[in-house]
Order: sequence, then C-alpha cells, then structure tokens
Amino acid sequence: MRVMIVDDEQPCIDELVYLFARHPNVSVSGTYTNPVKALEAARALNPDAVFVDVAMPYISGIELADKLKRIDNDIQLVFVTAHSRLLEGIKKGGPCLWMLKPVSETRVKTIIEQLRSRLEC
Repeated sequence: MRVMIVDDEQPCIDELVYLFARHPNVSVSGTYTNPVKALEAARALNPDAVFVDVAMPYISGIELADKLKRIDNDIQLVFVTAHSRLLEGIKKGGPCLWMLKPVSETRVKTIIEQLRSRLEC
C-alpha cells in the first residue's frame, strides 16, 4: 500500500514515517508540509491512501481531502488531528478514518488493517 502524509508539522510526519516503517506492506510515497504541493504531487504519486492533518495553513485538511477525491475518488483518506473537536464535523459527513495526535502504534496498526480491507474490496 502506497501512502502519502500531509502535515504542516515535520515531527508529526517523522513519527508517522517511523511507525509505517514497521509495516512491510506500507511504503511512504511522499511527505509534505505544504498541502498545495501535496495536491500537485498526488496526481503523479497515485497513493492508495493519504494521511491528512486537519488544521493546516493555505488550505485545510478537509479542503485538501475534497480536492484529492476529485482527482481520484477511490483514494482512501485518514484525517489526523490533535483537536478532537475538529473530528466532530468530519464524522458528520459519514464514516471516515481518523487518528488523534500523538498517534500510537496501536492506532496506526488498526488504521492500516482498515485500509487494507477497504482496498481489497
């Protein structure tokens, strides 16, 4: 599974990269602190899933997710945030995958399993 990480905080990206490295079937195809650059790269990288920070400058993670879905409706999105209140609005839009910061190894494993099952359908 190819994943992309978009977060305006490099330490958060580094932590996810470290946690993904423990899963041999997951490869990080790109990491971005700038959501605009991530959107541009998504077309070429064609990731299976994108881990998106909700609160970012330039465009929010929710806006980025909407734009990514327009590029590829099958792309899987995982919202990542330190603010649980931000997830309330996301969850109202329907079932979604999400993680609270700081992310745990257990939560990453659960999300990867959920992504695999979605991608196999």
